[in-house]
Amino acid sequence: MIDFNLYLNTLVILIPVFTASACMLLTAFSIHNCHTPQEKTLMAIHIRFLLMIFMSWFTVFCYLFFPKAFVFLNIPCLAGFVLAPVFFFRVIRFLARPDRKEQFSPLHYLAPALIGLVFLTWSLFVPFDVQVEIVTSRELFIAGKYALYSRLFTSKPVLRVIFMLLYYSFIARQLVNYYRKASCKDSFVLKPARWVIFLIILSLIFAFSSVMSFLIPRKSAISSVYTAITAFVITGQFLLLTFHIIRRKYLLYALPAGSNDNADPDAEKKKTEDIGRRRMHSGKLTRSRLNTYFREQKPYLRKDYKIADLVEAMDVNRSVLSAFINNNYNVNFNRFVNQWRLREIKRLQILPSNKGKSVAKLFHEAGFTELRQYYRAAAAEKPRTLLRNS
Repeated sequence: MIDFNLYLNTLVILIPVFTASACMLLTAFSIHNCHTPQEKTLMAIHIRFLLMIFMSWFTVFCYLFFPKAFVFLNIPCLAGFVLAPVFFFRVIRFLARPDRKEQFSPLHYLAPALIGLVFLTWSLFVPFDVQVEIVTSRELFIAGKYALYSRLFTSKPVLRVIFMLLYYSFIARQLVNYYRKASCKDSFVLKPARWVIFLIILSLIFAFSSVMSFLIPRKSAISSVYTAITAFVITGQFLLLTFHIIRRKYLLYALPAGSNDNADPDAEKKKTEDIGRRRMHSGKLTRSRLNTYFREQKPYLRKDYKIADLVEAMDVNRSVLSAFINNNYNVNFNRFVNQWRLREIKRLQILPSNKGKSVAKLFHEAGFTELRQYYRAAAAEKPRTLLRNS
């Protein structure tokens, strides 16, 4: 007779395995599109986090159906349980420090390495049949010379909960500190981006369900509703992270539309003319500053103008700059530049020296590489909204 509960439990366990694999592939394929070394570092960290998720849930699958294989995969299972929170914290820490180079102490890996080394060494002195019996019995060896080892062997859920609670507290502290810091800068708003709020909610649910799964007897933990909740929530967690990392939406705190619109243009101009203006403005990107730079320097006239060039001029992180343009102008970088080029064509058309000249004779002076590019840019904009925010 077919055991549908068994198949259902199997499906629940394999959902994180398959989705983590897909997210790893998507992130790996996206690395070649990185524009900065920091972006590559972030994707590499995220891939490691996904790998830990894959290992922990795949080894749980082996625990249920291939106990002999699980004996050999016990160390990867342990690594997945204790290192997943570490890498998740590292991802969040990276995202919460967009204007600094990432520095992560190797001491975070010391405790997992020591635990793994002790467990591996001890396993060499325990017969293989005993380890298989520990897996298949689903119970502890409460007596005999292998009782202590049995407790260590089955303590991985405990270690997972300990590391998860520890590093989730680090994550909470990181977000609170960043929130306070962000609220004192012109470049951030006083509330998190919506996707971060949802990520925090998922993290809280994951923490609660993991703790509840730990409190359930070992032999029935796999089929518990809390295990299913944990599987679906962790899947949603890394799907959300993967999407925003690939889309380069790294900024944890969004910019308010219209912020600093009334800044003093003269004061802004003096800053931009100062020799050390880039360092003075580092991390303080505003609409007034960006508009002043485009209006006075006209970088959009360069046909090969890229976002990396603007990153250099503004001296801010690329992801911060991209998020700033998206949130304040509701367009991406290319459309933002093309809007300025369209405005430049309008300016050129009213000059007496260009009287009677068609757009076909002016597009190259505005920074467009070809006439077709101009028509595409013009078609993407509505006349009544063109550069209304500039």
